[in-house]
Amino acid sequence: MKDLERVELQIEEAKKIQKLRDAAIALTKNMHYKLVIEEGYFRDEASRLCLAKMASMSPTQQEKIDKMQYGPGALMEYISETIRRGQDVDNGIHELQETHTELLKEEANVA
Repeated sequence: MKDLERVELQIEEAKKIQKLRDAAIALTKNMHYKLVIEEGYFRDEASRLCLAKMASMSPTQQEKIDKMQYGPGALMEYISETIRRGQDVDNGIHELQETHTELLKEEANVA
């Protein structure tokens, strides 16, 4: 694979990451997200699961609750990481675009 093709693929991937980041940010600002995910899942469901751990349950039920308790934190981490990765890409995409322009000039000079 030529350097130009490699840089084009990197730019394409960076744009996908930015698009996903932008969607994650828009999602977190949506009133339905706030109601269903932030209040319903992150707060209420997480609290319910913690309280359920205190109840007398069978080992199977306890195991199910243990697994479910990872959900809110994992989703929150995924959304935060998606936004962070998009911000990281913002810092590097300009360099990739400059490299792309330089490689195009080099190819034009060779041809």
